[in-house]
Amino acid sequence: MARILILSLVFAPDGVSTAVIVSELAQDLQAMGHRLTVLTTAPHYNLDAEARARQPLRRRWGGLFYRSDYHGVPVWHTAMPRKGGSALSRARDYLIFHAISLWLGVAAVGRQDVVFAVSPPLTIGVIGWLLARVKGARLVYNVQELYPDAAVKVGVLRAGSRTRALPGAGRALRLPPGARAGRHLRPFAKPSREG
Repeated sequence: MARILILSLVFAPDGVSTAVIVSELAQDLQAMGHRLTVLTTAPHYNLDAEARARQPLRRRWGGLFYRSDYHGVPVWHTAMPRKGGSALSRARDYLIFHAISLWLGVAAVGRQDVVFAVSPPLTIGVIGWLLARVKGARLVYNVQELYPDAAVKVGVLRAGSRTRALPGAGRALRLPPGARAGRHLRPFAKPSREG
């Protein structure tokens, strides 16, 4: 089965909806026999004390990042202040997350077959692409919470126009409502190079 690196701004034990969805996807992929690693942030959106007690974060490098396990999946968490503040401070926090997760992905995570990058933020796709290049992996870039109709209304995009986010991106993947994403990822996974 494939070695899959999930790169997401949020993941368990954070309680925000995207964290729950990505965490459930990780469980589904693991149940299918894939080997997973997650790069994410420390909980900062919806803090859930019970979930945090079930998944304790172990401090590393003076709190620059943390390590936890989610149902046997190794999870690396970068330090992240609690959500809030100005758009400028959030942009700074995203840049710090990108820098630390890129460094962890290169230094602490072994070879991968697939890098699954989850937006928002949209810039996570660039880090996913870089990690996929370094790891010799395919990139699956999951863009969500993107509203192209708003961009058309303000004149940033023309109606019917298509854009390509990243060079070398594979295929577009559109899941129908209620679909389980795990089975839709199979075409993207290369066979593992290890036994």
